[in-house]
Amino acid sequence: MDEHTWLQYVGAYKNLFPRTPGDDEPEVIKPLTGKTKLQATQVIDASYILKLIGEKVVSADGKHTADDETLRLIYQEIQELSDMGENEKAKLLKEFVDTELLPGNLASGIDFDTQFNEWTGAKVIAVVDSFAKEWGIDKDLLKRSFDAYSTSKSDEIPYFDEIAKSVDFAAAKNQSAGNKLKHNIHLKSELKSWMLEVKQRFN
Repeated sequence: MDEHTWLQYVGAYKNLFPRTPGDDEPEVIKPLTGKTKLQATQVIDASYILKLIGEKVVSADGKHTADDETLRLIYQEIQELSDMGENEKAKLLKEFVDTELLPGNLASGIDFDTQFNEWTGAKVIAVVDSFAKEWGIDKDLLKRSFDAYSTSKSDEIPYFDEIAKSVDFAAAKNQSAGNKLKHNIHLKSELKSWMLEVKQRFN
């Protein structure tokens, strides 16, 4: 068996059996039966794909452009990343290519990884702002909490007491709880699931 096939097996395993939040134990992949021998191959990850894009695209009028063959190769590698168990990262990379590279929004003088990080950072801020408006939370405080949050301690929301105190129930779009006390009780549960989902999506 070559390493590529083995990595696809590992990726499929990860997609079928995702780790439990808060589980600090190292992931153990069940071994395949029969004789296996790994042979060297290129490991596909987000950094590799961003480097590939940078090597393959050309510049025109200060913007990056890509021909059909280059795009085919890029999409192929993004699919490979998904097959390796990195679905969320693959989705982000595909969206980045579709919405930024194809329309010619990427400046040729800036590294792709830098532009990708700035793009994902802007998306995180937009998601944070949306949740903050929905629940009447100070967006800067929520962003600070999000940055400090760790999926390995998924039940711990950094600065939650400060967030709860800062809630402006009258300004919240979601007022289904009826009053601030019940609103804050619901908020804690919603914040835990939201924080975990968004962190996993953008990490």
